[in-house]
Amino acid sequence: MQSLSHFTSFFQGSNFGPAAILVVAILTTYLFARGPRAPTESRLTAASAKSWVTVRVIRWVVIGIAALGVLLAMGIDLKGLLSLLGAVLSLLAIGFVAMWSILSHMLASVLIVAFRPFEMNDQIEIVGDDPILGKVVELSLIYTTLRTSDGGLLRIPNNLFFQRVLKRHAPSTPAKENLLPA
Repeated sequence: MQSLSHFTSFFQGSNFGPAAILVVAILTTYLFARGPRAPTESRLTAASAKSWVTVRVIRWVVIGIAALGVLLAMGIDLKGLLSLLGAVLSLLAIGFVAMWSILSHMLASVLIVAFRPFEMNDQIEIVGDDPILGKVVELSLIYTTLRTSDGGLLRIPNNLFFQRVLKRHAPSTPAKENLLPA
């Protein structure tokens, strides 16, 4: 136990301790982020994209912990910094709640593109008490536009496709093809 007190007393009062913490953190994140990679990998697959995101998150967590360690080793009081961080995170949370509706539509559009429950020019029906039937003519970040049988356009919020039952009419069924004009 006495050797540990000699070790910590060596770092106190010098700039070597914070610098050593910073160097170790940088080397750790570099070695972790580098990891094994295939030299011929030319495109980002779904698995590698997930691992890339994981590596980036872990890298920033390690850098954040190292930065706090450096500040503590330099003798800087972190109470004010932590109070500021708490206030900023609170404001971000309030902003996120205020933007929740728009963000849910955007996330739904990403999921529509990724999982393709329907495609452009598909005849779809949103099943429910008041069913909505139309041909997909446009997909944006917030809305999907459907053309109805009478030629009208309906703008459906994208998150509605994940809240209601969606029926995709097969184009090869003759009875279904005649529902809407081409």
